[in-house]
Amino acid sequence: MNLNYTVEMTKIKKGEFQQVYLFLGKEDYFIEEAKQTLLKSVVDEADQELNTGIFNMEEVPLDRALEDAESLPFFGDRRLVIIENPYFLTAEKSKNTLEHDVAWLENYLDHPSEFTVLAIFAPYEKLDSRKKISKLLKKAAVTVDVSPLEEKDARKFLAEMIKNEGYQINRETQELFFGRVDNQLSRGIRELPKLFLAGAEEKKITKQMVVDLVSRNLEQNIFELVTQVLQRDTYQAIQIYRDLLLQKEEPIKINAILLGQFRLLLQAKLLLKKGYQQTDISKVLKVHPYRVKLAVQQVRNLSESVLADAFQGLVETEYKMKTGQGLKEIQFELFLIQFANAAQRK
Repeated sequence: MNLNYTVEMTKIKKGEFQQVYLFLGKEDYFIEEAKQTLLKSVVDEADQELNTGIFNMEEVPLDRALEDAESLPFFGDRRLVIIENPYFLTAEKSKNTLEHDVAWLENYLDHPSEFTVLAIFAPYEKLDSRKKISKLLKKAAVTVDVSPLEEKDARKFLAEMIKNEGYQINRETQELFFGRVDNQLSRGIRELPKLFLAGAEEKKITKQMVVDLVSRNLEQNIFELVTQVLQRDTYQAIQIYRDLLLQKEEPIKINAILLGQFRLLLQAKLLLKKGYQQTDISKVLKVHPYRVKLAVQQVRNLSESVLADAFQGLVETEYKMKTGQGLKEIQFELFLIQFANAAQRK
């Protein structure tokens, strides 16, 4: 966990408050934890209903939040005002028609209320530094970093959480779990309660629990789909494809992702043939090393012709989908059948 976040959360828990905070970043877990810490620490529980306001800038105008921030607390020492989704601090354009009085916020930052803790949660990678309001906010507020952790730090955090809860998990199972949650802290934390419940009796998380309880994301389903296509297991491939359709994924999107994956496989195969190593392939193709590692594992025992046939078949499938030649939903299934039959003929 980053030091800035830890330090500021510790101060808040001790009652050492600043008048204005800017929570900048997109890590859902830290964002939610920070909100709960503010709610528990800034205003006494008995006074929260009267002295706490949470305002989503995609739903209400800014002046509502500032009116609340400038009001004296009712029967309490201080007021907590939380502003969410302040898109006017970025270059993003919102679809709503709300008008936000940014000038009022500029004035407030010059003279913040001594009775109010104003916490602005900006779930963005950065603010638009060209805007006057962004510059003023960075100067007036204590910025708290709630950015996603690096992959290795997220894995360490999740591993420690499992250990602290008293559960055992072997290395292979742990790697499977990290893979299923894409090494993302928020996804991992959302999935862990299911595993803790399943393994509560023996305080152990098994591989089968992870397989059964932690769902694959789209990318992982696509990887498995690629594997089944290459093995020409038409039945399994169609099952995965239909599951993706049930999850409301668009046929053209699925095909496009597959096309990109087979392009990577074909490129990796050609570069391996020329003597390139994994690290070199990653640099040449400008693709994450982990994706290249998986691609190399998949293509080592496959011929260029097999990969080229699959790639060309997917190109033709995309063309048929985009030009309305038959139902989009069945074009990929037709490709699978044709690809498998072509292999049998050879």
